[in-house]
Amino acid sequence: MSHATKIIVNLEEVEVHQEKLTYAQLVHIAYPQDPPAETSDVIYTITISHPSLGDISLARGDKPVTVKPGMVCHVRKTGRS
Repeated sequence: MSHATKIIVNLEEVEVHQEKLTYAQLVHIAYPQDPPAETSDVIYTITISHPSLGDISLARGDKPVTVKPGMVCHVRKTGRS
């Protein structure tokens, strides 16, 4: 069983059990009521303040980002494809 890591997503503290998070997983954490990000025509912009990587962005299709305690993620809807 993996341990939980506390991160911040859209100003809310959440616990995640994954070692890495994908674009789609972060969208689901931020907007659980929305359709799956992989098939949605909604475009989300994800920016992450990462303890070891600095400020990064994550787009659909990017490699998953390694979860670190204290990372801060901002997920926002930016349009439709």
